[in-house]
Amino acid sequence: MSHHAYHVQAVVLGSIAGVTTLTGLALLIYRRRSRGPVFMATTVNDKLMYVFLVGAISAGLYATALGSGTFGESYNYRETVSVWFRSIWVLQPRGELMALAPLYYQLHVMIALALFAIWPFTRLVHAFSAPVAYLFRPYVVYRSRGVAARKELVGSHLQRRGR
Repeated sequence: MSHHAYHVQAVVLGSIAGVTTLTGLALLIYRRRSRGPVFMATTVNDKLMYVFLVGAISAGLYATALGSGTFGESYNYRETVSVWFRSIWVLQPRGELMALAPLYYQLHVMIALALFAIWPFTRLVHAFSAPVAYLFRPYVVYRSRGVAARKELVGSHLQRRGR
């Protein structure tokens, strides 16, 4: 794949994913603020988590818009930021590569790293607890108590419950 084709694909798909994620996050925050029981269950850590999530996604979209050349000069993050990120996974971090990146990439990474630092103390920790046992649990069996239990005598005729 040519450099230009990769770049266009990354900008278009990354922008779509970022805007979609921000929209979903906005709906989540709206629900948390507008539903009484959900709002009452909201903790300070939840609010902090939302700030970092919105910040990381917004900074990523900003970096995509500026770094793509859409609003200014194009920046080839594949030679610095991507190599730096891969160097972390092989446990040989190369910080000098990130130091060469523009400030908006550095800001995006700093917010994301802060989000990873608070991750275990927020509801995001549930991302690591897949309910696998739920797939293998026995079915819940609902049994009727018979016709007499479902009907009540009201006046001279029987009336079903729930009416």
